[in-house]
Amino acid sequence: MINLIDKKILFFCPNFLGYDSIIAGELIKKGAKVELYNERPSSNPLIKAIIRVNPKLLNKMSHRYFLSILHKESKEEFDYVFIIKGEAMSTEIIAKMKEIFPEAIFIYYSWDSIRNLKHMDRKIQYFHKAFSFDREDCKTIANVDYLPLFFSKKESSNENLPSTKDSKYNLSFIASLHSDRYKVLKKILIEIKNKRPDTKIYLFLYYSSKFIFFLKKILDTNFFRVPYKMINWTPLSQQAVFDKLSETEIVIDINHPNQSGLTMRTIEALVLKKKLITTNTNIRYEDFYSPENFLIVDRTRPVIPVEFLSTPYQEIERSIINSYSLESWLKKIFDSQEALYPFKERI
Repeated sequence: MINLIDKKILFFCPNFLGYDSIIAGELIKKGAKVELYNERPSSNPLIKAIIRVNPKLLNKMSHRYFLSILHKESKEEFDYVFIIKGEAMSTEIIAKMKEIFPEAIFIYYSWDSIRNLKHMDRKIQYFHKAFSFDREDCKTIANVDYLPLFFSKKESSNENLPSTKDSKYNLSFIASLHSDRYKVLKKILIEIKNKRPDTKIYLFLYYSSKFIFFLKKILDTNFFRVPYKMINWTPLSQQAVFDKLSETEIVIDINHPNQSGLTMRTIEALVLKKKLITTNTNIRYEDFYSPENFLIVDRTRPVIPVEFLSTPYQEIERSIINSYSLESWLKKIFDSQEALYPFKERI
């Protein structure tokens, strides 16, 4: 990996389940000096929803937030400006950063589909390097490279995982609620219960705002039949997610219908050596894919063979699994200086 000792990194990242601190911590461990900021002015669920629907409505709030950071950091000479998602950043703010930090290498990564982020395809031109976890982004947006998500060191320390025969659950589903996820989950569970009625299942559905949830129950058909009692308003910690997935045989994964990138559940299932039932058809293109471990189902009519529910996990080469580590992820992001896109020629 490129030498990051004493390199200064201005890092903007979503304040999401501690992943911002995990990434920053790994960079610091490699010798970098990191200034970490939330990539949006607030993590309030309503603010996040407005940013997603129409970020222009919060332009003044966002500009004040980012300008205050730039004013604070303006005297620093950063080697890198590293932005994950950057949904609330306007092109004017990104251009201002380039003006204040003219020698810095600007790197962008999205763990959401770029096509779902308002005007982000236009903002890509301001970065020297850009990555997305979504293969479709890389096919349709110039100068965006494919890079899946990662697992942390804690997840990789899986020597003491319970064996399949000792698992507490046959299946687990841990996820936030969005789009048609509940409808698809219900179909999958009915199919599984019909095939194996004694299946032990752990479910955890999370939603961040009671107000927005009830609003969606009125306005969004996907939420009409979601039982209130099934929803958790506080997310599981990373350790709790790790513990629950460690105690299960098969993980259920339902991707957003407008995303084709591998979810964090997929990466966690990979490193924890768990079989996966997923609606993401793009998983078949990954180097770790095998039909014995990964079952792709149709989100409208899922079919789950009894054999998949009963056959054991097939070992995957450790070198393949290790290529999805956080260390490997950062190496791919910060290495390849010769692959930098010539900024001045692109804007």
